[in-house]
Amino acid sequence: MFRRRLGTPGADECDAAPAPDAGPVERVAPMPPEPWDPAAPVARLPITNDGARPLELFIEPYCWSEWLEPGARVTVVTVGKAGADLPWSGTSVPDEPFELQYLADTLVVWPYGDLVLVLDASGNELYRF
Repeated sequence: MFRRRLGTPGADECDAAPAPDAGPVERVAPMPPEPWDPAAPVARLPITNDGARPLELFIEPYCWSEWLEPGARVTVVTVGKAGADLPWSGTSVPDEPFELQYLADTLVVWPYGDLVLVLDASGNELYRF
């Protein structure tokens, strides 16, 4: 479904190879992600590559990039500020959760919220920013 272009977001020291003289390494289980406030507004942007060639999905300002193979589907989710007059901060258009820019074979998504998730077609969380 994806072809990796840039590094892995959220990679930690546990994934790095130990130094040759470091001795045994204790692996620590990752903590489950923190839930967000259920009162916060949530916006979803479903993306499907209906083209015949791979499409680069680029999420700013995180400089995160993946290639979506033809037929691949993902959803970008952004969670706004609960109780705020304008829950989607940073946008050039007031109160809009996303801005998009399409370039040749590249879709740039600017999600404006406190939390950003990328979900696969089944709704499983792939990445969290």
